[in-house]
Amino acid sequence: MRLSKKLLSFVFLAALLMWKASNLHAQTDYVITNDGVKIMGEVKTHNVDKVKFKAVGEEKMKKYKPKEIKEAYKAGHGVFRSVYLPKNQSQSFLQVLEDGKIKLYEYYKSSGTMYGMTPMAGGGYTPMGMYNNTKKAWYAQKDSSEVVEVKSNQIWGSRQGRKDNFLRLIQDNQHIADRYNAEDKFNFDFVRSLIVEYNGLVKN
Repeated sequence: MRLSKKLLSFVFLAALLMWKASNLHAQTDYVITNDGVKIMGEVKTHNVDKVKFKAVGEEKMKKYKPKEIKEAYKAGHGVFRSVYLPKNQSQSFLQVLEDGKIKLYEYYKSSGTMYGMTPMAGGGYTPMGMYNNTKKAWYAQKDSSEVVEVKSNQIWGSRQGRKDNFLRLIQDNQHIADRYNAEDKFNFDFVRSLIVEYNGLVKN
C-alpha cells in the first residue's frame, strides 16, 4: 500500500512538473509573422524546413514553413530565423548564434542512410546498418548584405571560398583582420570568437 501511494505521488509530481514546463514554454515561446506580429505559444518541434507551433488559447497546432514567418523562439533552444540562402536558392530556419552587426547563423540537419542489404529467409532484404550524416554549416551576414557561407563540416565546397567570404566581412576592422591572418586555423570556435570581438568593438 505504501509503495502504491509513493508511486502515485511520484506520478502526480512528474505530471505537475511537465505541466509547469509546458506552461512555461507557452509563456516564453513565440513566432513572428511576416507582418511583424509576435504570437505567444509553444514551439513543439523545429528543424530547417518547418516549425510546429501551438498558439496560446488555440487547440490546433500549426506548421510554418520558412516563407510563412520571420522567426521562432523556443526556450532553451534560442531563435530560429527564416534566412534566404543564395547558394540553395531557398529559405531555411537557421539558429541565430550571434545577432550584432555581423549576424552568425547555423544550418543543422541530421539524416540517416541505410547501407548493406541482407537477404531474409522469407524473402526480401533487411538493412545491415544505418549511416548518420549531420550537416552543419555556418552562414554570416553583415548588416543587410547577402548571406554567405563561412564554415562547414562537409568535405565538398571550397574551403578557400568560405575563408574569403569571412575575410570580406571583417576586413574593415584592421585589428580583427590581423588576428585572423596571424592564426593558422579556421575552426568554428575561432570564427565565432572573431565575430563576437568584431561586434563588441563596433558597439564601442
